[in-house]
Amino acid sequence: MAGAFQPPPVAFMTELTQSMSGVNYPLIFDKVTINEGNAYNTLHGNFVAPYNGTYLFTVTSCAVGGHFNTLDILVDGTTFGSVRCGDTNYHECSTKVFIKALTAGDDVYIRHQNYGDSIYASSIEGYPVFGGALLHTH
Repeated sequence: MAGAFQPPPVAFMTELTQSMSGVNYPLIFDKVTINEGNAYNTLHGNFVAPYNGTYLFTVTSCAVGGHFNTLDILVDGTTFGSVRCGDTNYHECSTKVFIKALTAGDDVYIRHQNYGDSIYASSIEGYPVFGGALLHTH
């Protein structure tokens, strides 16, 4: 279709560089490895959709042996998915991929749910992560 709007690329990948404990708080992934379109806000740890469209998100969480956690992915304060990890003996990471239709301005962020106790971070190995990309506009 001639003249159709083609948005600039929108993609981000972030890492959490320090382990954390506590419950029910938003995570600020502090190491940004890519932020095409500048839709990830490094001060608040959230992604704001720049266009109406379908987006793909990935979330990885990690826990040391004997600990567990659950991370929620939220849009404008409403949970639409979760990632749970933990093992009684071993370090463990879990990853989930989410696809969600968003409206321009929707606010997407990760929250450490009140289920679990700590999040393990390894800056050497580059996890946990929060990333996303625009698949197509609506």
